[in-house]
Amino acid sequence: IKKWKATGTVLVKARSGRPRKISERQRRRMVRMVKDNPQTTSKDLQDHLAADGVTVHRSTIQRTLHKEQLYGRVMRKKPFLHTRHKQARLRYAKLHLNKPGSFWNKVLWTDETKLELFGHNKRRYAWRQKNTAFLEKHLLPTVKFGGGSIMLWGCVASAGTGNLVKVEGRMDSTQYQQILDNNVQESVTKLKLRRSWVFQQDNDPKHCSKSTKAFMQRNNYNVLEWPSQSPDLNIIENLWDDLKRAVHARHPSNLTELEMYCKEEWSKIPSSRIQTLIRGYKKRLEVIFAKGGSSKYKCDFSVGVPKCMHLSNSLMMHMAFSVYQINLISLLKYHC
Repeated sequence: IKKWKATGTVLVKARSGRPRKISERQRRRMVRMVKDNPQTTSKDLQDHLAADGVTVHRSTIQRTLHKEQLYGRVMRKKPFLHTRHKQARLRYAKLHLNKPGSFWNKVLWTDETKLELFGHNKRRYAWRQKNTAFLEKHLLPTVKFGGGSIMLWGCVASAGTGNLVKVEGRMDSTQYQQILDNNVQESVTKLKLRRSWVFQQDNDPKHCSKSTKAFMQRNNYNVLEWPSQSPDLNIIENLWDDLKRAVHARHPSNLTELEMYCKEEWSKIPSSRIQTLIRGYKKRLEVIFAKGGSSKYKCDFSVGVPKCMHLSNSLMMHMAFSVYQINLISLLKYHC
């Protein structure tokens, strides 16, 4: 009644509410900082605002950025690309973009990968209550160096999978040539590739050594020119991922079983899966042709890491010690 007498209405009028702590100018600066350096943390932004006399919780900063369609996400791992690598990828895409499907159907795709016995545990989730993270049923057991590993060399073509062989010890040019000599021609015959078949390999040093090049010339290999740092252009990377998922779903208990399961699951990969990847290969080239940089397609980091990405021994030891301290504190808090 008092409201009616004072305003002539009982409707709730729009009110300004609590004023925002972050001004429009500060909001624009936050957005600019994040776009210039995507790895800026909400703590960094919080410190910048504190320097202006504005104290806000990090969740307030995150909500402000969410309104600008900016979200924190895990960064994708991709091989480091120099300008020369991007230019080489662009040349490859230009040269092969308009190749007919019949060309890719006669390519023998090859690659190596490493499989760890207990290594396919990227991220697992479990339902649990608060403060129960260290109960045994909520833990994901790990073993040093993945409990042992094996290195495999394999090949595929549109007709299906070729041979898959275990690499004994550390592979060098001589062993690589022996693997090719024992498996390539057998796989070509098995997959019914014609005389004009094309051999694909990456630019690993043992693949490009003088002795390996001489071996390929003697055996009349028609080698596909390949840009460096481009595992995402090899369809076999997708198949390695399929293989690892299938093998670790069977829970091998030792390296002998691991190798046996790998060969069994490799032979089960249907040719339709490979043909689908080949049919979509032009899309990969179109992505590279558009920008020359990294693409969304699979990369296998199990064989090695680019030299530029290796950390020094002292830094690795420092990081390991820091993680050890954090784990020790967490364990003490849980038991206390």
